[in-house]
Amino acid sequence: MELAVLTITAIGIFLFSISYIKFAYEGFRHHFVTGLLALIPVINLIALPTLWDRTRSMLVVGLVGLIAAIIAWFAGADKAFEAVRTDRNTPIAATQTIPGNAGISTIITNEKQNGSAETFLSLLPGKALYRLDFESASPNQIRSFAGRIVRITSNDHTVTDGRIQNFTQSSVFIEQPGDGNIAYELMLSNIKSIDVMVKRAAR
Repeated sequence: MELAVLTITAIGIFLFSISYIKFAYEGFRHHFVTGLLALIPVINLIALPTLWDRTRSMLVVGLVGLIAAIIAWFAGADKAFEAVRTDRNTPIAATQTIPGNAGISTIITNEKQNGSAETFLSLLPGKALYRLDFESASPNQIRSFAGRIVRITSNDHTVTDGRIQNFTQSSVFIEQPGDGNIAYELMLSNIKSIDVMVKRAAR
């Protein structure tokens, strides 16, 4: 029953949307101003007499779809939708990051005392299997770290963290978290020191 009312609601909204788009499209075909009026709810009733002959069949279908969607919504689709959304948003486990030494982060899993979550968490190891840390390396080795996460200190003591994207003859491009595909260029001759992220066994 829940699936049926959700399906009817979705189909009804889809049909109404198609009719709305068709109405606006015919409005712009008739005249630019008519098209603008057709886009605005309530005000678009002004354009209805002009566009009725072109759009009446689709408008009737859209109106039927809207009525069906409203009826299905109040028949239980709203409760079904809320139940699905609540189920998807229910966390299985919460994690907390605690800063450690030298940039190390320890991940602690907090168990939820309920059915499947408790069963799932019982399969997890009691402690972290490994930790991430930065290890010093020679700036001359930087070309061997393509694709790795590094921490670069420039001669002016500016620190840049990120993933090495690519190189040119005299520079390196670093992609930083949150910057999408944007990479920052650093001159190789300006690099004072470099640290590379490595994975170590947990203590």
